[in-house]
Amino acid sequence: MQITWNGLGSFTITAKPAQTEVTLVTNPFNHPDIKFKSVAAYLVVQSHEGKDTSNLGAISPEHPEEGHKTFLIPHAGEYEIQGVFVTGIHAPKKDGSAHTIYRFDAENMRVGYLGALDRALTTADIEALGPIDILIVPAGGKDVFTATQAAEAVAQVEPRMVIASYVGDADYGTVDALKRELGCQTEDVGKLKIARAGLPEEDMKMVLLSH
Repeated sequence: MQITWNGLGSFTITAKPAQTEVTLVTNPFNHPDIKFKSVAAYLVVQSHEGKDTSNLGAISPEHPEEGHKTFLIPHAGEYEIQGVFVTGIHAPKKDGSAHTIYRFDAENMRVGYLGALDRALTTADIEALGPIDILIVPAGGKDVFTATQAAEAVAQVEPRMVIASYVGDADYGTVDALKRELGCQTEDVGKLKIARAGLPEEDMKMVLLSH
């Protein structure tokens, strides 16, 4: 599996659960100061409606020669696309507005994606997510988790690896605050290439992606 960060809450996750690579993009955004590069994808996942999720025009179908169209997942439910399993969990923001968090299952790994959540995880949220290997957690404050809230969510979920989102762009706080809160081993990479055998065995690790 490969994970790259496009900025804000957008990630490109590429997995090969069978013979064909499957690319999933989260929250493709429109922003005047941050460029979103066009990408081909089988799947687009949106945690909520907004400018930070609405740039669907930048997504083209993956393997169009085979007649595939990009599949949009904008809300809770269970989906299976080309061997990638997506579980969407209804998790409204603190003002009650619609918001979904997700679990992606592929290559014998589970990736949790908390979208742009701004309130504490509930017991129901945690139970629906289940065991998570890699957790993508918003941590920049403003209209998402603060670093302290993000660290609390990490402690609740207990993943083996953490990736921060909504940090360092568009007036969001830097990732340094979450680094201090977690106090775990960190690694700076341009993109994360990971197999299940490469996940930390004991101590959690934080991966700092650049974009």
